[in-house]
Amino acid sequence: MVTAKGSGLKCGIEIHQQLDTLHKLFCGCAARLSADRYSVAMTRKLRPVAGEMGSTDSAAVFEKAKGMEFQYFSYPLESCLVEADEEPPHQINQEALEVALKVALMLNCEIPGEIHVMRKTVIDGSNTSGFQRTALVGMNGWMQTPSGKVGISNVCLEEDSCQIVRKEAGRTVYGLDRLGIPLIEIGTSPDIHEPQQAMDVAEKIGMVLQSTGAAKKGLGTIRQDLNVSVDGGERIEVKGVQRLGMIPKVVEMEAARQKVLATKGKPVASEVRKALPDCRTEFLRPMSGTARLYPETDMSPIEIGKDYIAMLKRNLPELISDKAKRVASSGLNDEMVNQLKQAGQLDAFEALAKAFDPKVVAVVLTSFVKQLKGEGIAIEKLTQERLHEMFSFLNVNPLPKEGMLDLMRGMSNSPQKAPKDLAKAGGMSDDEVRVLVRKVISQKKELIGQHNAEQALMGLVMKEVHGRASGATVMKFLKEELGARK
Repeated sequence: MVTAKGSGLKCGIEIHQQLDTLHKLFCGCAARLSADRYSVAMTRKLRPVAGEMGSTDSAAVFEKAKGMEFQYFSYPLESCLVEADEEPPHQINQEALEVALKVALMLNCEIPGEIHVMRKTVIDGSNTSGFQRTALVGMNGWMQTPSGKVGISNVCLEEDSCQIVRKEAGRTVYGLDRLGIPLIEIGTSPDIHEPQQAMDVAEKIGMVLQSTGAAKKGLGTIRQDLNVSVDGGERIEVKGVQRLGMIPKVVEMEAARQKVLATKGKPVASEVRKALPDCRTEFLRPMSGTARLYPETDMSPIEIGKDYIAMLKRNLPELISDKAKRVASSGLNDEMVNQLKQAGQLDAFEALAKAFDPKVVAVVLTSFVKQLKGEGIAIEKLTQERLHEMFSFLNVNPLPKEGMLDLMRGMSNSPQKAPKDLAKAGGMSDDEVRVLVRKVISQKKELIGQHNAEQALMGLVMKEVHGRASGATVMKFLKEELGARK
């Protein structure tokens, strides 16, 4: 296979990240996907129109030729007349704007003195209006990577598109719940020259976004597009690279495809392609041009003062990577630090590890929390304050793993009860432990006298205990009972 090496590879990345704000970007609807059934359905057809300079976007003409009809589902709490394009946009979401400006500053961008909301022509049905609203909030930035400096050409704040519900013959059905969720788009310069570097850049941008504490998490909340070209070819935009780990292979295979065309004397036309699950790409549509962008006439420019920018610079969030380096100095291994980082628990760890055993705190915040989430336990009720209560109790009343898990279950299900009350309610008295030990020994008499009798019987008793007594207590009574039978 022809690889990217020696092909004059140039690559840029576009990252699209949803923000976890209370409201949408241009209205007061909830910024989330709906769990309810749609309340209204509407049908539209979209057509291309000429931009400010009198020309029509080629991608819009291409979409029109498909002759598609679009149906939209509207939801009671997650969409309104703004999403239906029956009402002008409201004032821009200030929370989302502030997060976007902070991200731009964290990426060393210049901030414009005025922010103008623009319309970007999109008639594939993903927006009822036929355009997407977007605003440039940062430009001419940069970020440092292990392979060198990579330019940040733009940081934009825009509304997310509709979500596809299903496709039918001649029709696509969309949900309006996703339309309007605040979205940050970050575009890099074509400074990436190796496939692995592309993933490194995407990973670092993702880390910057997560450092704000305002980025949504979960499938579909972050998307990556790639711009790839080789010597002698045009820029190809690859849409829909869903997983971070796919990026190097997609870049390599797209560069190889272009190189093969170039060596055969075939033109590499500028176009938009779709990433496939096997990391190959297929044609999607022609590349959009500058004719697709024009001002949003329903919104005034937003002035960004120097004092406001100075205030934001004083209050930029700390990078997760810097927190992770500090946490690593507490004695945790790299794997545990990475687990805390992936779980978003670095802040909680630092707060709790000041007073309690760092290794125990780390295990609770990673593997214990993960296990309880898998059981469907409402682990969000275990706030940092509640965990502090729990660790204070465990310092005086140590419990084995199962006992700690049971205590966490109880504290999640009964947020008002103190750890001592919950542990007492589920614990075993010494007499109860002794009775259980005798019962197990009587049931497994054949084990007595064997070289591993204590360990075997200990395991059987602990299965019955379910964390309601410590291993030390069980072993104490086990040795006493076995000694009495000699």
